[in-house]
Amino acid sequence: MNDMHEIIEEIKSRNDIVDIISSYIQVKSAGLNYKALCPFHSEKTPSFSISTQKQIYKCFGCGEGGDVINFVMKMENIDFMEALEFLAQKSGVEINKGKISDESKENINKKQKLYQINLDAARYFFKSMSDLNNNGYKYLKNRGLDDKVIKYFGLGYSRNDWNDLNNYLLKKGYNQQNLIDAGLAIQTKNKKKHINRFRNRVMFPIFDQRGKVIAFGGRVLDNSLPKYLNSSETILFNKRKNLYGLNFAKKNIKNDTLIIVEGYMDVISLFQYGVKNVVASLGTALTIEQAKLIKKYTNKVIVAYDNDEAGINATLKAIDILNGVNLNVKVLNLGKCKDPDEYIRREGLEGFNKLLEDSIPLIQFKIDISKQKYNLNNDQDILLFTKNVANIIKNIKSPIEVEYYINKISKETNISIHAINSEIYGENYKFNKNKKNFKQKEMEEIKIKQNGIEIAEKQIIHIFLNNKKYRKDILMNLDIDDFSFKESKEILNYIIKSNELDIITIDKLKKIGISEEYIQDVYNINIDSNINLNDIINTLQKNSLKRKRDCLLKRQHELQQKKQNDKNIEASEVDRELLDIAMKIIQLEKEMKNIL
Repeated sequence: MNDMHEIIEEIKSRNDIVDIISSYIQVKSAGLNYKALCPFHSEKTPSFSISTQKQIYKCFGCGEGGDVINFVMKMENIDFMEALEFLAQKSGVEINKGKISDESKENINKKQKLYQINLDAARYFFKSMSDLNNNGYKYLKNRGLDDKVIKYFGLGYSRNDWNDLNNYLLKKGYNQQNLIDAGLAIQTKNKKKHINRFRNRVMFPIFDQRGKVIAFGGRVLDNSLPKYLNSSETILFNKRKNLYGLNFAKKNIKNDTLIIVEGYMDVISLFQYGVKNVVASLGTALTIEQAKLIKKYTNKVIVAYDNDEAGINATLKAIDILNGVNLNVKVLNLGKCKDPDEYIRREGLEGFNKLLEDSIPLIQFKIDISKQKYNLNNDQDILLFTKNVANIIKNIKSPIEVEYYINKISKETNISIHAINSEIYGENYKFNKNKKNFKQKEMEEIKIKQNGIEIAEKQIIHIFLNNKKYRKDILMNLDIDDFSFKESKEILNYIIKSNELDIITIDKLKKIGISEEYIQDVYNINIDSNINLNDIINTLQKNSLKRKRDCLLKRQHELQQKKQNDKNIEASEVDRELLDIAMKIIQLEKEMKNIL
């Protein structure tokens, strides 16, 4: 079997969704389908439904839904191909690799050989650590690591010996080229013999996302250079495309957030204290490949690099890369501590969690760093600072976020909003003197759009009432909150609760208190034969997101007015809520753009 579509369908057909889901959570029969407490959000009343006929699941509480592959991806926190392999192995599906070229087969065999060599090397390093008097073990204990976390991360020790690992692996049946290919052995300068790449170092096995050892990082225990040394790049390992600790962090993602730190010890120390959604780049500045890898697992990142000049410069580069792949980025303010390891040891888990809550949005971080370069009691420096910040704001995509920061900087510098806008946009900025006419035109457009929403909603309800075959498809894509009209919500509630499957008559609607005017509008609504159900669903989804955004805009305006008029208000708390609202609005706008 080589066609990917056939492979997917075969795997799905052999893995009954009820059997797979029931291996994770308790499910109960509900007629033809099954129900359960949703594993993706906290609830007391089951809203998680499994369709045996369509082999799909849907939670009417949080909106999660999909097929058996999606469920495994979500529960195991793995990507599509990994979930496919997981289910293939579980159901005994064999993928025919007969058409794979000899070169590809050789490459696969070589990879498997390197995986095994790395595993044997990791075991050797770990066993070497078992001597409690060696320098490696003493170093880790002095850094505050306990035996449990040392074992969990497979930490080891490369002895102060040029040949021990090389000789050990050769005796296990590997040849010298295997060891070179794995990046564990190097040739001497005179090219007469081969020696260990790592010597007298604490060894950190580097795992891929699936937990396989693909390389090593070594921290020197004497004055040798470099201080940290990674394996050379191999067919398994490219440091630009991997993140240390991702195999652990992906199972512990909290609040849709990953924390990214500089080094191995930061990851391990935070993990020991209970902060487990942490990864580190591998001895290099963060790369676009690593940012895309993070994006596969989460939408939010907190950058927690070292609190020195090099760390700050690395942070500035990293946040631009992360933002470039549409991740929501914040930065940890470590205060006087040099790194996350020092902070959590000093303040504990509770203090570190509070620090995470107060992490700084990337634009604010850039402004704060810029502010450190200028004396804001000096007029010339105020001008230079404002020009610098204008360049930062210029790259913000969201108009709401732009407005927020322009207003903030205007108050801090006493430079007018109009002047800052002109600095940002130059000749493209035009002050609108005819606001009244603009507002009138805007209101007319809103009215036209609202009429379109009303028609779309009543069309969906008409289809819902008269075509039972479309009901499940609609419910899989729309929630009650996606509807504007009270009557529409009452009808949906009635159908969901009563599991009504036949055509719903006018009399039945009247019995649940639906107004006759609304009923007539729904039944008389024009349904064109060429109507696209997906277009209507998309219209309602977009409108639902827009309503949520408009509520936030209203709250934003109220807070701004309150801050301006109430002198006793705590400005910092209001600013924090305003910023939180702005970030939520940005997320909603992204979701609206993603709906076709």
